[in-house]
Amino acid sequence: MASVVWFFQIRRTMIMRMRAVVGILEDTLKPRDKEYTLLGYLVGFRAVYRLDKPWATRAWILYTMPPGHILFYLPIILLQRRRDRLEITLRLTAPLPGEAHIYDPRDRAVRRLVAKDTAESRERLRQRELMMKSRRYIALYSGEEALAKAEKLAQDLLARGVDLRRVTIDDRRRALHVSLVPSLENLREALETVYRHARRLAS
Repeated sequence: MASVVWFFQIRRTMIMRMRAVVGILEDTLKPRDKEYTLLGYLVGFRAVYRLDKPWATRAWILYTMPPGHILFYLPIILLQRRRDRLEITLRLTAPLPGEAHIYDPRDRAVRRLVAKDTAESRERLRQRELMMKSRRYIALYSGEEALAKAEKLAQDLLARGVDLRRVTIDDRRRALHVSLVPSLENLREALETVYRHARRLAS
C-alpha cells in the first residue's frame, strides 16, 4: 500500500517536472520541428529539434530522471547519488577551432562517455586540470583556442549556479555538447548561455 501511494504521488511530480523542462527547452530553443521519444516509464525522453538558425541546424536533447517513483529503488538512488541529467548537443554550421572536453571526473557516466568520444583522437589531445568555482575538472584538448572557448562557456555556466558535468567542442562533428544537472530555477538562463556561446563559435 505504501509503495502504491508513493508511486502515484511521485509520478505526478515527475510528470510535472518533465513538462516544465520541455516547456523551457521549446521556449528557449524555438525549434521549427521536433520529435520526442519517451524512455521507459517516466524516466525521461530523447528529442531531436530542427532549428531555423543561421549558426545551428539541429539540437539533440537527452533528459533522464532516476526512477524515484519506485519506492523500493530509493536506497539505490540515494546510495549512488543519482540525479536528473540534461544533455544538449547543437550541430553548428561553421568549422570549429579544435577539440576540447571539460568534464567532472567524479561523474562516472560522464567519464565513460568522454573516454568513448575521445577514443579515436586521444593520442593528439593534451590533458590539464582546471579549478573552477572550487571544483576540479579535467580538460582534454587539441589546442589552446578550443580549450579557451570551452572553458569560458563552463565558467559562464558555473557563474550562474549550474551544476555542470561536461562541456565539449567537437570540430569533427561541428558540435557543441553540454551535460548538466538541471534546475528549473536556472535552466532557461543556462540554455540561453549555451545558445550565446554556440552563436559565437559559429560566427
